[in-house]
Amino acid sequence: MHYFFLEGTGLLTGTEVDLAASDLKHALRVLRLKKGDRIAVADGFGTALSGFITVAGPDRVRVFLDKKIPSNESFLNITLLQSLAKGEKMDRIIRQTVELGVKKIIPLELMRSVPDLNKKVEKKQVRWQKIACSAAAQSRRAFLPQVDKVRNLKSLLFELEGQYILLPWEREDKVSLKELLKTQKPQDQSVFLLIGPEGGFDLAEIEAIRKAGGHTVHLGPRILRTETAAVAAVTIIQSIWGDF
Repeated sequence: MHYFFLEGTGLLTGTEVDLAASDLKHALRVLRLKKGDRIAVADGFGTALSGFITVAGPDRVRVFLDKKIPSNESFLNITLLQSLAKGEKMDRIIRQTVELGVKKIIPLELMRSVPDLNKKVEKKQVRWQKIACSAAAQSRRAFLPQVDKVRNLKSLLFELEGQYILLPWEREDKVSLKELLKTQKPQDQSVFLLIGPEGGFDLAEIEAIRKAGGHTVHLGPRILRTETAAVAAVTIIQSIWGDF
């Protein structure tokens, strides 16, 4: 069953809704949906319903919603604080971590972050949000993760003081992520996962993160690329605390 988002729309069984204009081309020309076909629609806030198409015209696809779909959302609230990565790596990180259940992604500019976004930042954020939406639909999520604007470490740590921050770091050789997760768990089910840049963290950044209450951990004996570390860490967290 094909899946679409209507962000912020109050979805109720027994009602009709129109797909977003931005989805019409994909629905009609790519998927070739027609009257009578069943599809699913989610509001991006945790509610998803299925129904059948009643109108499939060139400028409108209307759906009658008749059945609520059970939620597959993790009860964990994982926020990924991802250092900017070059090329298509950032796209890949967003796509895969959304599929794994991340609730929010905050791109982070650190001292050794490679990309220099300059004026491209707004276009990049729009692209990243579209990737998150596509990944959420692919994995049939009713909640649509948001990709926040690019932040700097200092202001972000000020806001996150007192929160549960996990920091995989290649120079941490005592505490593994797996071991730490087995000893303590935040009561509000919220965790902030901070993944560093391809060039690694500056020691001043590590000190600032630890001062804010962050926990440095390792992911195993091998050094991982930033895109691999993000996926591996989210998988471990979901396996021990979440719904894997």
